[in-house]
Amino acid sequence: MPAKEVLFQTTFSRYRTIRLLGEGGAGYVHEVEDEKGERFGLKVLKSQAVTDDRRKRFHNEILFCQRTSHHNVLKVIDHGLVVEKDQPLPFYVMPLYESSFRPLMKAGLAQDAILQFFSQILDGTEAAHLQNVAHRDLKPENVLYDKAASRLVVADFGIARFQQDELYTAVETKASDRLANFQYAAPEQRVRGKEVDHRADIYSLGLMLNEIFTGQIPQGTGYRTVESVLSEFSYVDDIVASMIRQEPADRPQSIDSVKSELIARGAEFVSRQRLSTLKSAVIPSSEVDDPLVSDPVRIVAVDWDNGTLSLLLSQPVNERWESALRTMGNYSSLSGKGPEMFSIHGDRATIQSREQEVQPIINHFKGWLPLVTRGYEESLKDDQRRREERQTRELQARIQAEEARARILRNVKI
Repeated sequence: MPAKEVLFQTTFSRYRTIRLLGEGGAGYVHEVEDEKGERFGLKVLKSQAVTDDRRKRFHNEILFCQRTSHHNVLKVIDHGLVVEKDQPLPFYVMPLYESSFRPLMKAGLAQDAILQFFSQILDGTEAAHLQNVAHRDLKPENVLYDKAASRLVVADFGIARFQQDELYTAVETKASDRLANFQYAAPEQRVRGKEVDHRADIYSLGLMLNEIFTGQIPQGTGYRTVESVLSEFSYVDDIVASMIRQEPADRPQSIDSVKSELIARGAEFVSRQRLSTLKSAVIPSSEVDDPLVSDPVRIVAVDWDNGTLSLLLSQPVNERWESALRTMGNYSSLSGKGPEMFSIHGDRATIQSREQEVQPIINHFKGWLPLVTRGYEESLKDDQRRREERQTRELQARIQAEEARARILRNVKI
């Protein structure tokens, strides 16, 4: 397939090959062009590598990359089948990237860019973990570089372990399958019958973190340390050492734990993430994830009975929302019919009113709602900022205590 121009066709587009970009054990990656002249990358399975198991893995990879909108995870734009020698071969189309992360590492990164790039790899991998997907083949070649955006994306989820119910075609990788690149494989991936989960990715990331700084992949003891190269980043050695421990249970149990260590060391650009309960998407921890913000309250029905006006709201509100209503600052209202006069229970707001006051009260209440939503959101953000600042202080205090203990034990004489 790579020796000649091939036409790949999907339901709505056609792509012709421009050049071969790379080849792996199971597939080819081409640069392709569509009818509009736009360039993309395209990954297709090799005919000799197509098995039922690989097809299902490829299917899983497409589904995951389509449904995951995280900017540090590869995005699948289109997909289809191409026939070679009467054999249908699956392929998918993706953005065209400048290169993998490997050439950047070889060229050497500026000191202040190392952890910023690494944090992007953490973000992309964590986005998968938060959706119960372990990559299991992390290495610089599987991280792609968008030069224009100065962005890294985690790619090649072909041997990832998928656990989402939605990926109904998921195939558990047999313990005997020796699929990972052993240079970055965790110890449990080298032994038959061992359980392999997201902590194998944490091991691989530890190897990569050390390699980005030192140019060497840790193998055994006595490996080249970060401190020996850049003493001001000596704290990274402790993080690396914890990530590449032999037993998965002894490593950080989540990428958030790794991020916490970096944040405590002053890496302000490292951001924490979580899975949105509302959108099933990975979002920054600082983003407000509340139904009263994502779907602001509206008036959906009105009733008036014997001098009592009832406004039915689109969803029940809580005490914080009520507080935002009563403290929203500058607003206009009908005399004696301000927000403090409303009685609110769940999704219903009531107030005493005369017949001629009904429409003006409704109009004013509708005008208050955007102000209330903003005030409610700011209140949630303030709480989140205070929590993050408190957590950072606690982490910094713990690290300082641990370092003080280590210094004492290192210097004490008996």
